[in-house]
Amino acid sequence: MQAQRVRGRMRVKRKTSKDGDAAPPPDAAVADPNDDYLDAWTTSYGDYYPLGSRLDLEFRASRMLVLAGRSWTSRIDNILRVETGQTRARWQVLFALAFADQPVTMTEICRRVRVQWPTMVRVIDGMVGDGLILRADNPGDGRSKLICLTARGTEVMQQIRPILDRERARILARLSADELKICTDLLQRIFADATSD
Repeated sequence: MQAQRVRGRMRVKRKTSKDGDAAPPPDAAVADPNDDYLDAWTTSYGDYYPLGSRLDLEFRASRMLVLAGRSWTSRIDNILRVETGQTRARWQVLFALAFADQPVTMTEICRRVRVQWPTMVRVIDGMVGDGLILRADNPGDGRSKLICLTARGTEVMQQIRPILDRERARILARLSADELKICTDLLQRIFADATSD
């Protein structure tokens, strides 16, 4: 890197690669995705969470839950947006409808997908406009609406499903069936405690 003074300030000029991208500095560390990168950059972590203690184990477990969930969500969102043009909120609604009897109320869909009402209204409006679902008055309750899949919505859901299956299989390939059962049980217990009052 070269430093240049511009109007009294120092500007760092980075070397660029052949395609014009900024090249990383020589001492840049590349994290191994199979390692917990936390240990590669923390120098005082042990002052707060003694290694091997219950606090340390809880911190690491919760951190990896957050990172794994964030990475999973980002990956799936990007792939589905490119391959189908559908957002996460949309495909979650499609699956929530397809997996049970229809029609259902919007309140029930909010509960299944765990999305707040104002956000769900915007999602449903867009899906109705695109012909993916139908929305009608609820004869049993004039204050609510009923929604169900259209043929087009079912078609899009069937387009999305193999993409999700493919990515899920790839990401979870190193886990055995027994490990998946254990993982699911542990996550359900964590989820129950995290959502309890």
